[in-house]
Amino acid sequence: MINNRYQRQISLREIGNEGQEKLSQTKVAVVGCGGLGSIVAPYLAGAGIGTLILIDGDQPDVSNVHRQVFYSGVEKESKAFVLSEHIKKINPNVKVEVIAQNVEKENVAKILGGSDLILECTDEVHCKYLVNDYCALHQIPLVYGAIYKFEGYVSLFENQKDDDVHLRDIFPVPNNDIPKCSEVGVLNTIAGLIGLLQANEALKYILEIGEGLSGYLLTYNALTNTQIKIKCKKAFEENLQSVFNSSKYKSESCEVVPEISWKEYAEDPNKYTLISILENDEHVALDSSVLHIPLSTFTKEHLGKGLNILHCKTGRRSSKLVRQLIDEGVNNIFSLKDYSL
Repeated sequence: MINNRYQRQISLREIGNEGQEKLSQTKVAVVGCGGLGSIVAPYLAGAGIGTLILIDGDQPDVSNVHRQVFYSGVEKESKAFVLSEHIKKINPNVKVEVIAQNVEKENVAKILGGSDLILECTDEVHCKYLVNDYCALHQIPLVYGAIYKFEGYVSLFENQKDDDVHLRDIFPVPNNDIPKCSEVGVLNTIAGLIGLLQANEALKYILEIGEGLSGYLLTYNALTNTQIKIKCKKAFEENLQSVFNSSKYKSESCEVVPEISWKEYAEDPNKYTLISILENDEHVALDSSVLHIPLSTFTKEHLGKGLNILHCKTGRRSSKLVRQLIDEGVNNIFSLKDYSL
């Protein structure tokens, strides 16, 4: 133990040498090294966590670095690897394991098994449920974090007793309609705030100090500086093992739908009616002929008589709406591909 590095922590009566030793003996997995994970991991390393497992198969992207401040956006390695190099510089005493993969049902046991504590830091709703269900079934404590535009959410799922609350007690099933940060935008500081709250919750749990968020969901609004701590109760009545066994943990929007590329549209735009289904605060006209009909008010009566192309920011919402319209008997409807705002 290098006391000089942790002296300001050890000086706290609630921590001391015994608490610092607890931290040094703990193995923590961070799922997702983006806006939340890239804040969580350095602070846990600075506190002296013994082993950090960094899990993320994606590379940094310049469109995300406003909130993922430890990246430049031009790196060719995975986020997990780049973040590990940063952590080795700020605290070489921490053992860092890099897993340059995204968590899937097929690898979740191999990746997360053996961790003392897990922090879920992705913006993938199905990954959140996969990690939650695995942790609940294997009695691994989980610190949950999520952000949306200007708001953030944090909770601790201890998963030690039958009546411990987990994610499905609060939100029983994944909401496929929740768009990602890449679709609706996000304030960079909310990622930092929620990441710090997650790290704080993890440290309190390991050290067994303070009042944790077990059984509570903390919400924070960055615009109004208001936070609410909501008491949650055990409510999920299904057999979680059966749910885990039957769930694919993949978005239904992955189903193939008819698509038209931007190049195809641009070659003969008069053939198509191009419709933006972005909400009012998101809409950007791709060209002078685009119609704007927000998804929240869209009906099939808004479609033109010929070939229609729907577009959003990444194609997720437009693909889902195209699939829905096809199921309702609409023909000649496409989602725009190869174009990202």
